[in-house]
Amino acid sequence: MDKAADTLRLVAKVAALSLHRPRRPDRRWDAFWRGVSLGSLSEPIIWDAAPGAGNEEIRHHLQAMANAMDTRLPLIDLGCGNGAITRRLTEIFPSVLGVDVSPEAVAAAQSAHPHVPGLSFRRLDATQPAAAAGLWRELGDTNVFVRGVFHVLSRRRQARLAGSIEALLGTQGRIYLVETNVPGGALSYLRGLGATGEKIPGPLRQAISALPKPGHFGTRQRSRVFPADRWTLIAEGATVLKTVPMETGGPPGSIPAYWAVLAPRPQTSGPQTAGKVSTCW
Repeated sequence: MDKAADTLRLVAKVAALSLHRPRRPDRRWDAFWRGVSLGSLSEPIIWDAAPGAGNEEIRHHLQAMANAMDTRLPLIDLGCGNGAITRRLTEIFPSVLGVDVSPEAVAAAQSAHPHVPGLSFRRLDATQPAAAAGLWRELGDTNVFVRGVFHVLSRRRQARLAGSIEALLGTQGRIYLVETNVPGGALSYLRGLGATGEKIPGPLRQAISALPKPGHFGTRQRSRVFPADRWTLIAEGATVLKTVPMETGGPPGSIPAYWAVLAPRPQTSGPQTAGKVSTCW
């Protein structure tokens, strides 16, 4: 009964925190980044990779991309936010463009990372394939990096984002994606980051009050969004996303996650066999 009562209290807290979020996802993200910029949202941004442990996560991404992608191509970071990870991608790619649906996020990224060679930012709604096609006409074939975007989108928007990515990759590019993949429901996600009916950690409370509900994105979801008749799976595996500490001075949080590298399947050729590699770290 104690556990059941705690669950009811946690559900009530989450419902109360979620009441005033903007309904449209693009406005939700812009309101979030505006709050961060103005200081009304003062908690650490939960998905920023924590120092130390976060570097381990980013090194994993960089190594996987270096092994599976043509690093001579430009790279686009879709959903770049404040650009903290986008900047790290310049370690292996000579040209990196961070894009985000939120103008406030782009402004924050530009302010935080000025004058970094090969690094730029701009506003783009990547769920609009026509906008992505225009960017491809400007840049040519690119690689794409996506961290923690698909799992907060509806199925319709996931499909549109995949279409945009297909346009951006052209014939030479590949996508590296990493998404949360927590076993169980939303409460399992919250409890894994220290939430209880008595207390929700500050960074997590801030995310609940301002942002879309997190979801799953693993092998099954990837197969639906990137079907085998259009995409070749190059590699995939289990990983973790490192968050900021949930409490001041505490350890970083860890969210079970899934990563994959894919390439568009040429539509004029016959069937191909995906080179599937399963890797955990």
